[in-house]
Amino acid sequence: MNLPNKITVFRFCCVPFLLIASMVQFRYHWVVALLIYFLACMSDKADGIIARKQGIVTDFGKLMDPLSDKSLVLAAFITQINLGWHTDIVIMLMMAREFLVAGVRMAAVTEGEVIAANAFGKAKTFLQMASTGLVYLFLAIMEKDSEVVIAANGFNAPDWLNIFCTVSFWIVAVVTVLSGLKYTKDGWHLIKTK
Repeated sequence: MNLPNKITVFRFCCVPFLLIASMVQFRYHWVVALLIYFLACMSDKADGIIARKQGIVTDFGKLMDPLSDKSLVLAAFITQINLGWHTDIVIMLMMAREFLVAGVRMAAVTEGEVIAANAFGKAKTFLQMASTGLVYLFLAIMEKDSEVVIAANGFNAPDWLNIFCTVSFWIVAVVTVLSGLKYTKDGWHLIKTK
């Protein structure tokens, strides 16, 4: 297995640690979650640069790199929505898009084609990582300053953070859906022939 693919597998391995750091309360757990998430997001950039620079773009990388990104981002959204922000439908829209694109990609594989991530999909991934990454950053800063209180009855965060999350998550959801429509359009010839 080449280095970019190992980095992709590493990103998959970050997901359970991100979930643990986000959901298990211990001193500075949001700081730990932020560091794990930042490292995993940076690994996404690193594997792409290395693969292109060394000319070792593989079918495994084309398929698994986007899946590792999806796993990481969905884990981040789920842990943050678990904090009580009422944007559950955002997750449903994103999951529907991911299943749709995965279906198109599987149809492509049966025809001997590989549909790599396009510019729209990459923009979607960047916005997802940026919005969730900022939330982790805010939570880490507030945890350090003892402004975030997790009580027995749930999560208590400032109103501005609730508003930021709601607005940014919905913007990302719209871009995600548009990205899914673009992949469907690009793979429509595969769906039509089935």
